[in-house]
Amino acid sequence: MQRSKKGRPRKVISQGNAKIAFTGKAVTSHAGMALIARALEHFGVREDLKQPTADLDLGKHHLMSDLLEQLIAIRLMGGEAVSDTALLKDDALAAFFDWDQIAHPSTFGRRLTEMRWSHNLGLQRIVTGLSDRVLNAGQRLVAIDSTVVSVFGEKIEGAERGYNPHKPGRDSYHPLLAVDVGTRAVVDGYLRPGSCASNHGLEGFIRKLIADSRHRAEQTVFRMDKGLTSGAVLDTIEQFGAGYVGKLKLTPTVAGQISKIREWRAIGNGCFAANIYCRLEGWSRPRRMAVIERNQPAGEQPQQLPLFEMMEGRYEVVVTNLHLNAENIWRLYNRGTVVEQIIEELKNDFAATAIRTSGFWANDALFLTGLIAYNLLNCIRRLGLPKALATARLKRLGLLLLQLPANVIRRSRQLWIKIKQDHPMRLIFYRAMAALQ
Repeated sequence: MQRSKKGRPRKVISQGNAKIAFTGKAVTSHAGMALIARALEHFGVREDLKQPTADLDLGKHHLMSDLLEQLIAIRLMGGEAVSDTALLKDDALAAFFDWDQIAHPSTFGRRLTEMRWSHNLGLQRIVTGLSDRVLNAGQRLVAIDSTVVSVFGEKIEGAERGYNPHKPGRDSYHPLLAVDVGTRAVVDGYLRPGSCASNHGLEGFIRKLIADSRHRAEQTVFRMDKGLTSGAVLDTIEQFGAGYVGKLKLTPTVAGQISKIREWRAIGNGCFAANIYCRLEGWSRPRRMAVIERNQPAGEQPQQLPLFEMMEGRYEVVVTNLHLNAENIWRLYNRGTVVEQIIEELKNDFAATAIRTSGFWANDALFLTGLIAYNLLNCIRRLGLPKALATARLKRLGLLLLQLPANVIRRSRQLWIKIKQDHPMRLIFYRAMAALQ
């Protein structure tokens, strides 16, 4: 057993040709989080967090804006539970973010129960504001989708039984999201009880998206999946002069119209396109539908399926008000599948739906901090990093940039964070910091 300079026993572990021991010297593995701290200031997120929550800070030891900021930081460090905030007790992080102290994990849960709809509305505005930072000119494709999040535990407010393909019969939440396909930014989103239908509240959500957007409604196209497309939703979009591409279920009415098609146009790869006009139940008028037929090779044909199940795999029907060829409508709709990748990234990389308490509005606020963390990183990688890293996920960016080891040195009443001089990401780190100046 070796001993330290003060004579205390020091446990040393041998591995290969190296000796491993814990040290009392000030070091950090989060020097790259300086990039996140600068982004919070550059994009005004720090001030935006203070405004909607100022009324919750009277007589409190910890500011709500600091708690929310710390939750955003822990998500970007890979944390998946409130207890992971213990990792924030780091001299370098305290200096970067100007935090006086880190709250106890129980404090987060207790204070978040004070959040209400009006406070969360302010967080939604931050999400939308960050998406506008990377907004491109021209036509904007906004993909809207929902997901199911199973909830384990009793007495979780708002967690109710509903459609749950992964855990049937389990209580769940059913969040709704809107994503800018071109920039991969989350435009808006919020939590819903698990008993809600997929398109519940969608008309109001679309009205809010159009009202909050800096983009002209005439240049916006909404992309929706089968469970979201309804006559009322399409009427709402048309009211604002926006476009839409929405997939339809193969109901008997739609299947009957497809059977009447006599002229198909070959578009390659064994696919054929056609157009039909049809008015479905609940619609105010007939609408154009782009129909795509995919002919499977003989070896891939299933042995026997009911008629509608067989047609479901063979035909795709997309309703639209755009003046494009049927195949281009289909391709535009398929571009929106990026929303499913982003939902998976939010759930697995940012734990947007994993950290929760017993209160509904607290859980909605936690969900929104995940969206803010995602959009903040998206702004950094699109505005401050090379094109090769413009779509890199959190795991890779954490390895390359955020988890930088460094020495923490106090000298001349200043705190110095010293990163290895020949680190391979040194120039990229410099350029990213300069881009957020």
